[in-house]
Amino acid sequence: MLSEILSVIGTTFLSGLILLVIYHLRRLDLYKKASKFCGPPTSPFVGNVFQFLGNTEDIFNEVTELSRLYPSPYRVWLGPLLLIFLSRPEDVKTVLKSEKAIEKAKVYEFFQPWLGKGLFTAPAEIWRVHRKLIGPTFNLKILESFVAVFAAQSNVMVKKMEAELNGAEFPVFDYLSKCTLDIICETVMGVSMKAQIENECSYVEAAEKTFAIVCQRTFKVWLHPSAIFNRTQLGREQNKHIKTMHNFTNNVIRRKKKALLDRNTEKAAVGGEDNEGGLPSQRKAFLDLLMEGTHDKMKLSDSELREEVDTMMLAGNDTTSNVISSVMLMLALHPDVQEKAYLELREIYGSSDPEDRNVTHDDLERMEYLEYVIKESLRVIPIASLISRTLSDDLDMGEYTLPKGSLAVIDILTMHRNEEIWPDPLKFDPDRFLPEEAAKRHAYSYIPFSAGPRNCIGFRFAMMEMKTVLATILRRYIIKKDKFVPLVDIKLKMDGLTKPVEPIMLRIEERL
Repeated sequence: MLSEILSVIGTTFLSGLILLVIYHLRRLDLYKKASKFCGPPTSPFVGNVFQFLGNTEDIFNEVTELSRLYPSPYRVWLGPLLLIFLSRPEDVKTVLKSEKAIEKAKVYEFFQPWLGKGLFTAPAEIWRVHRKLIGPTFNLKILESFVAVFAAQSNVMVKKMEAELNGAEFPVFDYLSKCTLDIICETVMGVSMKAQIENECSYVEAAEKTFAIVCQRTFKVWLHPSAIFNRTQLGREQNKHIKTMHNFTNNVIRRKKKALLDRNTEKAAVGGEDNEGGLPSQRKAFLDLLMEGTHDKMKLSDSELREEVDTMMLAGNDTTSNVISSVMLMLALHPDVQEKAYLELREIYGSSDPEDRNVTHDDLERMEYLEYVIKESLRVIPIASLISRTLSDDLDMGEYTLPKGSLAVIDILTMHRNEEIWPDPLKFDPDRFLPEEAAKRHAYSYIPFSAGPRNCIGFRFAMMEMKTVLATILRRYIIKKDKFVPLVDIKLKMDGLTKPVEPIMLRIEERL
């Protein structure tokens, strides 16, 4: 009996050893090409995993330090995954424009239980079809119709902010997140959430917690296998939050679909009230447009519609509110910049109150300096510090080759703060984005919304929304910070989005 057990153990061990040898033999070419890149020392089997075991601030600091120690490109091993970090604009251009790097990295699959195969996470073959279907819903005429929503919800927010007038510093994100939630629900879903008025929303709470869980999982390699993750407390908590969000979006899609099928010729009518959420019928939401665009041939199923709507909800709520928070911080830390932005608004609106004279699309075109402020804020604190692509084949970069099967990791923060591209990079200077200055730089040296074919489809929506919200705030309030904090001292973390470690706390005073 003992001899049989020992024989089974021996056979199992030998089989495992043979499989391991075969696995590594198949990867010899990858190992040879990886050896040509500089990078930190590695440990057997696990590579550099132990360097990324801390919290998201520790991980951010580790990547920053590696980018300081090793010139682009450099390599990092996360277990069997080979990551090549890139921050030279020409290299970034080559990767983001290449068909060999059109696939997102495998870690993006961690969002799929929530977002399915929407644009953010979709494999290339699905992404191509969906991008073509969704693209027309982001045309300028449709975006112009949303500015009224941006302005109305911004006015609600500044009214709510009156409670903070002349008081102590407060977390501005709390106000901004509810405002952007109301905006994204109305423009994407066609549903009035009234999150700012009711001061509560289960959807946004579930979304924020799910985002945090996905980010934790990304940097904990042992949680990558779904069979393990789904049996953990984090996995069970994530499933609960995703169920909440999917129930919400599924219900809205069912109601919208029935209304679309019932309306037939009525959908062309102008004026009146839309029964879905009390929105004017002439202003159609993203979901209406997407359903109408695919109705005849039903190219998108209910689940696919939900996935794309959930993707837009993610991109349009947490992302936008975090960026506006960062812009407000920069304005508070640089009163001269804030005053210049306000004077530009004064030229447009005079002394009129935002409630009496709302922001219009034509106004947004005139807010050139405010746009430079937003762009400079996105340079110093980009939405995402890193984005990654999987190489489906060897990619010749001239000086070197990115091997098939590796991950090309675009280090946006390092590129945005490269002193060879941006003189005195830790100085906040919106004039860097004057047309004559921007023309001097490589087109791929600044990519806050990614670039290439898989760039952010909603970047114009986001810029219009951010300008509207910020203009409304600046017309009513002076934004202040009790203590000046140099940019170099603002600690950041890699929490899915790039965020300050400490919540952004600001004061407001009324403009006279």
